Amino acid sequence: MDKKTYSETDLRYFDQFTSGYTPYRDCDLDTMLAALDYAFQHFEKPRICEIGCASGQFSQSLKRRYPDSDMLLTGVDIASNVLSFYPYGKICGSAFALPFKDKSFEMVCLPATLHHLFPLEDSLKEVIRVLVPGGVFYCMEPNYLHPQRFFFMRFTRLYQLYRKANDVPVHPLRLQKDLEKKNMTVLECRFVNIYFKEPSMLQKIQNLVANLMPNSVWSRYWLPWFILIAEKER
Repeated sequence: MDKKTYSETDLRYFDQFTSGYTPYRDCDLDTMLAALDYAFQHFEKPRICEIGCASGQFSQSLKRRYPDSDMLLTGVDIASNVLSFYPYGKICGSAFALPFKDKSFEMVCLPATLHHLFPLEDSLKEVIRVLVPGGVFYCMEPNYLHPQRFFFMRFTRLYQLYRKANDVPVHPLRLQKDLEKKNMTVLECRFVNIYFKEPSMLQKIQNLVANLMPNSVWSRYWLPWFILIAEKER
């Protein structure tokens, strides 16, 4: 793996999880996967690449949610320690230089991954390259419009006092425009909360606010995550 194509900060952070990395509650996974129901109606035997797969919690949940699908899963991650627990086909590699031929997958999923992959122009180009025409792009990302993301997370030095990772919040509207410029059709963008098994103090506050506030057109300003689905031009 070319060391110029990934963040050493992220590698150090995720390689500390020597027993695997499974941060989500069951309710989180239900929220994350519901958006993919559309895709599984259109592909009988989808080849699916999960980028930033860690130990495979997302991929395993896909298998459980769609037991009748003859899916073929491949995981990609830069951190070999957590990747060793991934139960399907796997490659230690970078999203900036995916080791696959053009048009290799019907779906590419980046659950809480894209915000590690700035500059997005380069990583998106690779993701779209390996999608077949009509293939589905999925991501779940920290919402730039959320106050914690806007006033805290987007300032790297300040944020790294809290977590030593190369996290950059993703602006949902800009991402949609970037994808559309690359001949992708955005099918859905929804704002959600993710509760986590072991939430930090900041995440507990986010959970409380998300529970108290109503679901409305303004939810983008108090729900800390968004899920986006897009389709590659046929």
